[in-house]
Amino acid sequence: MDPEAAQILLLAITAVAVIVWLIGLRFLVASARAGKPGPGDENAETDFSPSAATNQLTGSAEVEGQPGVLAARAASVLAKGNPFGPIKIVEKTASRIVFERLVPSVVNQPASRWFRRGELRITPLGQGRSRVEWAVELTNMGWLLKLGALFQVLGLVAIAVGCWAIYTYVVSSPDPAVRWQTLQMLQVSHFLWPSFLVGGLYRRGRREVAARFEALAHNLPYYGD
Repeated sequence: MDPEAAQILLLAITAVAVIVWLIGLRFLVASARAGKPGPGDENAETDFSPSAATNQLTGSAEVEGQPGVLAARAASVLAKGNPFGPIKIVEKTASRIVFERLVPSVVNQPASRWFRRGELRITPLGQGRSRVEWAVELTNMGWLLKLGALFQVLGLVAIAVGCWAIYTYVVSSPDPAVRWQTLQMLQVSHFLWPSFLVGGLYRRGRREVAARFEALAHNLPYYGD
């Protein structure tokens, strides 16, 4: 490989690496923003401590049925541990259920890894319909975003140092065989993909919890007594 080709190759790999780094940064920032509570989340009426208010998911559904019947069905589903794993019912009334997760995680119920406790409230709407509102306190998933931020810093350093080192010691080498080592710049990819992984895990955890409780709320009229 001649020096000009090696230089072009290095610049091309570096440019692609910078683009991927920027995409990873945008993905990580978008993941963090997805975890911020919306206006409805901040005002959710739960007994959670104020410190946990920014680490909640909430939702609601209007379904057929009376609060007492729906609350009994919800308590039965939660007590059976499917699909959330072992759950302890802390408090139950005809319109309210407070529950806690018993174990850190359950292999067959991945959604159970992502929340600590939660609450269901059921209020009558009239004409045989009720509103089912749920709020869950999530586990601390912020460490995933911090890990992603660390890899973003490492990735930027790797791109800068790698480009400088290869340009200085490889591209300018008089040995054509050594100049082929410009391809080693591809190694910076090891510092670029983790941001997508941890950002994806962060989003997945929230999506799994939201989907499970959304399904529970909507399906309450169809569970057996």
